[in-house]
Amino acid sequence: MKWVRLFTAGVFYLLLLSFSPLLLTSCSDYSDYNSEPSAGDQPSAGKTLWENISSDPQLTKFAALAQQSKFSEALNSPRFYTVWAPVDAAFSDAEYNRLKASDSATIVKQFLQQHMTEYNYPISSALAGTTIISLNAKHHPFTQASFDGISYGDINIPASNGVMHKLNGVSEFYPNLYENIDNLAGCDLIKNYIQKYDEYYLDVNASVIGPLRDGKQTYLDSVMKKRNNVIRSIMRADLEDEDSTFCMLVPSDQAWNEAYAAINPCYNYIPKMDYMDLEKKTLVASSLKATDAKADKAAETDGELQDSLTSRNIVSNLVFSNWYKGNQPLFGNGAFAPTDTAYTTSGSHLTNMQVVLDHTTAISEMSNGITRTIDAFPFSSWETYNPIIEWSPSVRDYSDRIYTMKVTKLTTHNIPLDSLAGRDSLFSKVPPMLRQMILPKTSRFFSYVAVDDANIDGTTGKPEFNFALRGVRSTTYHIYVVTVPAQVEEPMRVVKPYYLRFFLSWTDAANKQQYTVLPNGAKSSIEMTTDNGESTATLTYLGDPGRVNVFDLGEFTFPACYYGLDAYPSLMMMHTKSYTSSANRQKYDQLMRVAGVYLVPKDYNDLWAN
Repeated sequence: MKWVRLFTAGVFYLLLLSFSPLLLTSCSDYSDYNSEPSAGDQPSAGKTLWENISSDPQLTKFAALAQQSKFSEALNSPRFYTVWAPVDAAFSDAEYNRLKASDSATIVKQFLQQHMTEYNYPISSALAGTTIISLNAKHHPFTQASFDGISYGDINIPASNGVMHKLNGVSEFYPNLYENIDNLAGCDLIKNYIQKYDEYYLDVNASVIGPLRDGKQTYLDSVMKKRNNVIRSIMRADLEDEDSTFCMLVPSDQAWNEAYAAINPCYNYIPKMDYMDLEKKTLVASSLKATDAKADKAAETDGELQDSLTSRNIVSNLVFSNWYKGNQPLFGNGAFAPTDTAYTTSGSHLTNMQVVLDHTTAISEMSNGITRTIDAFPFSSWETYNPIIEWSPSVRDYSDRIYTMKVTKLTTHNIPLDSLAGRDSLFSKVPPMLRQMILPKTSRFFSYVAVDDANIDGTTGKPEFNFALRGVRSTTYHIYVVTVPAQVEEPMRVVKPYYLRFFLSWTDAANKQQYTVLPNGAKSSIEMTTDNGESTATLTYLGDPGRVNVFDLGEFTFPACYYGLDAYPSLMMMHTKSYTSSANRQKYDQLMRVAGVYLVPKDYNDLWAN
């Protein structure tokens, strides 16, 4: 495939642009790119490239296209070029007529510049592995036998401003992935979304500088170029880079609409949201953070923000780079194994990628990769637009997510996994889904946060943990809390049970603050922190003393989206036993230890449950 090329060619091209031509060393060991080859007895050497082309009976089609587009002026100028000119017999009538019917810019970019480069590239025996960068920035394999895989006719025809080789074929023009967006057919929704964020800017390096006027720089020749904020900021891929190789997934309009319908409900915002600020211990109004929640535009309404985030989530994981080995099946190199993980340019690791291959309806070759047209959105929701909401010591900003009452100090404990070897019974109550979260393969430690012994042990205090659950979407989650017994770190400690209750503070669709006892949904009064030690079995969690416990708090549906706001729902974890008596302090575990709080999207939880 043409888009598999040498990286060094791009570096070489930059060198060509950066230094004087007289100081360059060619790929083929020619010391002077502007030195014409030895003329010998060839009369062409005293004529310009245009004079040679226009008088050659084998190149009438090439000459006609150059004259129509007025590129003949460049071929007649002192500027030095190498031309690979397809002979008339190499043109199909259909291709020639298509070009003749095109505008000048198309003829120049797709045909004339495709077959030309600056400087001198004579055919020699020192061309192995050479890659030529043509005037339109495309890459072409160049050997003693062929250019871009096309064999030569006459070669090394000298001119006063360059050298020419005749080709027995036409080098096919492939747009790069960015150029191809304008050509998408049957995929109008993604095309229209991306094109909406095209912007033009002045290329200072390519423009001709003029005089300063009123302290401002002017330009005698202003060169404008186009860039796109969706591609740069969301896809995070330079789709115009001819030195890179990408696979871009292009959803059909049907696939876009189906994805939009699935994602949109997760970003249901209400005009105003009040929430319980755990740090201030008071009810406050939220505001939109200056983060990527604004997506690619400043949202003026909640509906506009919802639409913007929905579209953003569709396109954010559509591009894959060839450098990552796990992406190779996307480029036609085999199939995905069930355990394979692909990696997007936006930084997401995605599994079950065989679905992409199964739903590919067309593959198109580009100059810097391929596109795969897909008829279904192929990604798991929990890996993309609806992730697990996690509080745990492994989360970098976890200290900003837990607030306590009646406790002045918390301690993070990191237990080496080696010290837990052979003690599998400690984790026997942890299902596989949560085990991989609290015992990640990339870590050598089992981590949890605990009340400091000296701070609470032996007192009448009952600590309460309040977890700020940031980034919650308007969807249904299954809520889990993982607690840790003292025996994880101190095997000989006395085994004591927990007696716990959990409350959820959240905002309803009418912007009213609600407090719900989990899991049964019974409403609790705002004075819930004044528990007197009495509770019912339906509201109290005991767990299994001496083991890591997973408290299943059931499902809960949030009616409004918190993502991108400084607002958040919060989960309170509190004791239901009184510690005013020494008997209770000796009987029940007073020291809270938590390894994680997880809000698992319902579809992911159902997958594991089944």
